[in-house]
Order: sequence, then structure tokens, then C-alpha cells
Amino acid sequence: MLFSRDLFTNERLLAAGAIASALYLLALSVYRLYFSPIAKFPGPKLAALTFWYEFYYDVIKRGRYTWKIKELHEKYGPIVRINPYELHIDDPEYYDTLYSGPSKKRNKWEWSAKMFGNTKSMLGTVPHDHHRLRRAAVSPYFSKQSVARLEPTIQSVIDILCERIRGFQRSEEPLNLGHAFAALTTDIITEYAYAKTYGFLAKPDFGCEWPAVLAQASEMSHLMKQFGWLYPTMDAMPEWLVLKFNPPLMHLINFQRDTGDQIKSIMEGKNNEYKTASHTTIFHELLNSDILGPEEKTIRRLAEEGQTVVGAGILTTAHMLKLTSFHILANIEVLKKLKAELASVQPNAAIPIPLRKLEQLPYLTGIVNEGLRMSYGASSRLARISPDAPLTFHSWSIPAGTPVSMTSVLIHDNPTIFPSPSTFSPERWLPGNSEKRLDKYLVSFSKGTRACMGMNLAYAEMYMTLATVFSRFDMELWRTTREDVDIVHDFFNPSPKLDSEGVRVLVK
Repeated sequence: MLFSRDLFTNERLLAAGAIASALYLLALSVYRLYFSPIAKFPGPKLAALTFWYEFYYDVIKRGRYTWKIKELHEKYGPIVRINPYELHIDDPEYYDTLYSGPSKKRNKWEWSAKMFGNTKSMLGTVPHDHHRLRRAAVSPYFSKQSVARLEPTIQSVIDILCERIRGFQRSEEPLNLGHAFAALTTDIITEYAYAKTYGFLAKPDFGCEWPAVLAQASEMSHLMKQFGWLYPTMDAMPEWLVLKFNPPLMHLINFQRDTGDQIKSIMEGKNNEYKTASHTTIFHELLNSDILGPEEKTIRRLAEEGQTVVGAGILTTAHMLKLTSFHILANIEVLKKLKAELASVQPNAAIPIPLRKLEQLPYLTGIVNEGLRMSYGASSRLARISPDAPLTFHSWSIPAGTPVSMTSVLIHDNPTIFPSPSTFSPERWLPGNSEKRLDKYLVSFSKGTRACMGMNLAYAEMYMTLATVFSRFDMELWRTTREDVDIVHDFFNPSPKLDSEGVRVLVK
């Protein structure tokens, strides 16, 4: 009898809990739809009610919410509510307002800051002032002057790439440019970060598993936004269990642990390569920084910073080089003009052209800009919060504290600014060929206080690599079509169709 009474009581408690949960969800739904600070903004009701709307397009459909957002703008106008808390704007003229300079505070949105499991890094730092502190310690190593001093190191790594390309020239085997460029950017950034290159250019397969690991980590970012507890939980679990349930997340954990090992080696004095390096080394210098306090120099925090510096220094630049090389080789007129311009300033291709001279070449600059436009940089929207003051967009007043985002893909593919946006046209960037100042709308590195810090290094790699490779070698595409480079998925980094085998060439 007692058992039956207890069972009856438990059933009543469960029923009461279920009713309370249902009432809570109902009240939350009513609040989000009618009383939220952004309830007045247009958008689909389902997106206002739940994050599952975004989850469907980015996790289930694998990185497709960017294009759904574009459809929403076509239906609702230039400002749209895309989830319960966030607004998205599609107006290129507003970009400089949202991604503003140091005079206006811009916080990151905590919900999206956890997408790579590195909330202690600059990339994941939410408050404006704390981000400024962490950035101030690292930014000097990516200044124009610092990159200029690094130029001999960059050129020496590019020369190693050229030796590998000559090997494919002799063997007449196809070369995967995506793998080669990812190895190049990895070796450059790891040499600069640790004075200890990963040496992927020397590997027969260019260490091609490495960019695949980073690409998987990028795709995982959508899931990590939705379930912020996932990374710390998996990080605390035995490796065999993580591998069983979520192998891609194990790759991200291993990446961060490897970075931690590099930092620990420097801290313990086991990495002495920096003593003979011809350049300053980022993490050796950071450990001696007067800007950062002891709490900012722990192995875990610097490992997360290393994850950001190395990860950001690999994929986007390698993707730009791969995509741009495809379009150069797919258009014989572009190839001829590039080779002629390079030959006009350096008849002997074996002698590298100095970066400062490359930056003055109009057609090469047009190619770099067009490659950046069509490769997008980070393809995902980047949410910013004005913590203290409301934002004004046309007739709309956006409450302070509201996450607001814009997307490079929608700006770079805007036909009003860039006519025939799917056409690779370096000519559009030549002086006098456009009524508008097009570089204003080139947002591959974002803008403002949280713009990509590695921009100067990326530009140096792009100019120097394209100039060196295309002045020294003749190549032709091999079993590669435009579908192998055009963006289909937004995994924070742009991704072509998932079965693409990359950009493959024969070296003639």
C-alpha cells in the first residue's frame, strides 16, 4: 500500500513538473514574441521563438544559415531578427558603424564567443576593455613594420614550397594546391609563433590531415554555439570516450593540447630555437610582456591564444591562395597579364621581388583584392554588441546590449557594389574603373577594434606567394572545376562542396 501511495505521489510530482515546464516555455515564448526589447523588428516568428531555427540550417543542413538569412532579407528588408536575441543587417554602408574604431565600445556576444572552445583567447574575449588589453600585447608582432622584418623568413618558406613544386614538375604528377598552400601558411605561422615550424612542406603529403582537422573544428563551431557546455565536458572525458561519440571534437581538443605543449616547452626553457631565429617569436615575447599580468600568462590561456593565432593564420590565407590560383589558371587573359606585369619589374624570376615593390603593382593588387573578395575571409556573420549606447539604423533604434551582425558573403556578393559578383575580375580594382572606392567594401578581415590582427602578415603571404609561384612556374588545371572552389557551406570559414578534391594542377 505504501509503495502504491509513493508511486501515486511521484506521478503527481512529475505531472506538476511537466506542467510547470510547459508554462515556463509558454511564458518565454510570449515574452520573446511580444515583449522582448527586439520584438518590434521584422523576421520569422519561429526564429524569434527558438535557436532551433538556426540549429536546423547550420547543424542539420551543415552551414547553410547564411543563405537563409539572405532570403530573410529579401522578404523582410535590410534588418532582420534571426534568433531570439540577435539582429542581422544587410546594408554595406552600415559596416563601419557596427564595426567601429576605439572611440566606441563593441563587446562580443557571449553566446557566439564560445564557438571554438577558446573563451580565454582574444577571439573569445567578450568585454571590450579586456579584449583591448589582450590585443595590445600581441598586435605589435603583426604590425606593418614587424611583417617587413619577417619578409626574409616568409620568402625562405616560399622557396621551400617552390622546391616541392619542382618535384611535381619532374614527376608530372598532379599537385594539390590547397594542401601545398595550407602547408605553407602553417609553416610560416608556427615558425613565427614558436620559432619551431611544423615542417609540413617537407612531408610527402604536405601534412594534409592538418587542414582537414581545422576544417572539422570549423564545422563544429556551429554546434559549440548551441551547446556551450559541450567542449569543457568532452575535454574532461577520457579520449576513447570522446573518439567514440564525437571524433571531430577530439581533433579540436588535440589541437589545443598540442598548442599547450608548445607553450609549456617555451615556459620550461626546452624550446631554445628562438635564440638563433632571425626574427622575434610571438610566444617567447608574450611571456616577457609588461602588458599582461601573471593571470594572463598561464599555459591554458596562452594555449587558447596560440590556437587562435595559429588557426587563423592557416585556413583563410590558404583558401584565398587556392581559390585565386584557380581563377588565374581558369582565365588565360588574367594569367597573361599577371605574368607580363611580374616580368616587367623582375626579368629574372629566380630573384624574388621585394614586397614593397609587389604592393605597387596594380594588376597583382587587383588579383589580390579580387581573390579576397571571392574568398570572403570569415564567411560567418560576426556579432557585435554596443553595451552602453543604442545603435541607430535608418529609422530603427536598436537597444543597447543587443547582438547585431553582418556577413562578408552578402557584402562581397552585392551586385550593386560589385557588378557580376560571380565573375573573377581584377580589372574592377584598377584605378579609374569604378565610381566607388571599392576597398571600403572589402571586409575580409572585418574592421574596427576587433578586425583580424594578422592582416598585414596575410597580405605579405598573398602577394609574395602569388608573385613567386606564377613567375617561376607554368601550370594548368587538372580535373578541377569551379565547383571545387565556390562556397557552398559556411563553417565560419568558407567551404566548397563536401566531396571536392581541391584545386589540382599539372606543373608544366
